[in-house]
Amino acid sequence: MESILIFLVNLLILRIIKHRTELNKKYFLVAIFLIFIATSFLFILMNSRIFFFLNIVTGIITIPLSVYLFRTEISLDFKSSIVPFSMLLLSFVITVFYFSITDPSWAVVLPSILIAPILIEEFNFRYLLQRLFLRSISPYLSLIVQALVYVLYYSKYVIADNGAGYPYPYNLLMLSSVFGMGIFYGLLAKFTKNCLLSSTVHFIIWSLFPILVHYPGLASTLIPT
Repeated sequence: MESILIFLVNLLILRIIKHRTELNKKYFLVAIFLIFIATSFLFILMNSRIFFFLNIVTGIITIPLSVYLFRTEISLDFKSSIVPFSMLLLSFVITVFYFSITDPSWAVVLPSILIAPILIEEFNFRYLLQRLFLRSISPYLSLIVQALVYVLYYSKYVIADNGAGYPYPYNLLMLSSVFGMGIFYGLLAKFTKNCLLSSTVHFIIWSLFPILVHYPGLASTLIPT
């Protein structure tokens, strides 16, 4: 059932692409982005694997679609990205090598973490939303807007199970932490004009989860994102 649903979604998207001359490319990607947000909520609230896979699929598919629809802008933004891409790749190799020795069970998880949440979130929030969708407004306003949408995206954990996971005032602390990290990642993306450096930092923070849990104050700020 899940594979059939994913196949149908992909088929629908591909058919729409064939007729993109009849559509506004920005609004089409906005629709995919909104589906990405909505399926993440439905996955958490309904505990449904179908919506989990749809969330991952829509989060990933915005990347090639953006490259196809905004290839001119993306080629300019990523034309000098060899160094940040190398940093991301190097950080991945080093952390996997380190944890393969110290914590093999965590090392196995790191490749999937690199894809989701890291690359999916950084591309969709810090590049697609902040850089492409909001290109026409002030860069600092677009920075704040993406951070607020990022908070909205993570608010699903606050409302899940009637807030059992993050009761008051921890819900406010969690969301303020997400907003702060969204601003931080967004600043990195703003100055580099792409999402590679922010992805590197985001991945390093996530990869150090087994170490950060021993420092509750630091972990409560960094881990929720």
